[in-house]
Amino acid sequence: MRQLKKIAVIGVYGSGADFTTGQAVKCHTLIDWMKEKYGASEVVVVNTYRWKRNPLKLFYEIVSAMQNCRNIVIMPAQHGLKVFAPLTYELNKIYHRNMHYIVIGGWLAEVLQKEPLIKKSLLSFDGLYVELKSMRVKLEAIGMQNVYFMPNSRVFSEPGEHLVFDLRKPVRVCTYSRVVKSKGIEDAITICRRANEILKRNVFQLDIYGKIDKDYKDEFEQLMRTNSDVGEYQGCKDADETLSTLERYFALLFPTYYEGEGFAGTILDAFAAELPIIANDWKYNAEIIEDGVNGFLYPFRDVEKAAQKLVILYQNQALYERIRCGCSESAKQYSTEYVMKEFVEKLR
Repeated sequence: MRQLKKIAVIGVYGSGADFTTGQAVKCHTLIDWMKEKYGASEVVVVNTYRWKRNPLKLFYEIVSAMQNCRNIVIMPAQHGLKVFAPLTYELNKIYHRNMHYIVIGGWLAEVLQKEPLIKKSLLSFDGLYVELKSMRVKLEAIGMQNVYFMPNSRVFSEPGEHLVFDLRKPVRVCTYSRVVKSKGIEDAITICRRANEILKRNVFQLDIYGKIDKDYKDEFEQLMRTNSDVGEYQGCKDADETLSTLERYFALLFPTYYEGEGFAGTILDAFAAELPIIANDWKYNAEIIEDGVNGFLYPFRDVEKAAQKLVILYQNQALYERIRCGCSESAKQYSTEYVMKEFVEKLR
């Protein structure tokens, strides 16, 4: 009998500026971890990057993966799920593979309530792996089965030597996400400006990292022109530069109000860099960030409260060091090796 390969992963895979989104980083992290664990020859990658340019080629690659691998993992974003869940469901009527869906983001329960075809497809899967426990509760409440908790994760390296901040000089904070309005970029600028007003001097400077959404580009460029005294765009960094980049900052602002937010990888990156986070209390952030332990939460889009948190962090060095230690402890819970244990047990 022909020997099948261990696993095929259907998801975005690559490096560079086009692969800095949460979806791309999560896919890359888990695919590389699987290659390390099982050997590169046992892991087939069906790369869905820009798949609409050649859908027939992608279809044949998916068929080939299902012919040749025992376990199939899909890792699509919201729009891709509408294609890849029904497609692999139908193909699996022929191949009878072990099917897994690693969820990216926090929108799945809402989508399945509107999309019975996708729900039917996923009910046939051996496992759905969600980023937060409350997401599992939501899915089980609408009749989904085989739902498991598998938080976002990273293969962590030891943080480098941290900068010692001279608080007599301007202090740099950052955002590190897609540059789109709903990620709260404008709120981040307002937070820094208001914190400077509270301190009655220009203490905080904001650096903005990430790929600019094409629909936000003109508005963002105008925003930068009118706020050049407090904010500056720093471009994109490759995923392997994230830790060394974040270690240079005093704090991370995470003012997102993006509707599809799940377990944001940016939070994990901050934990790994021992970088205190000041985050909007939105979606699932409160399940990950413990206020005053590994970061701060502020009421929904309350930029005044967020500015106050930033000022408190600046004025209390002992608290700042405690938060950094809390970040380090939190990072240990989200190492890929630890997080993937239950998933590995379910592979054939």
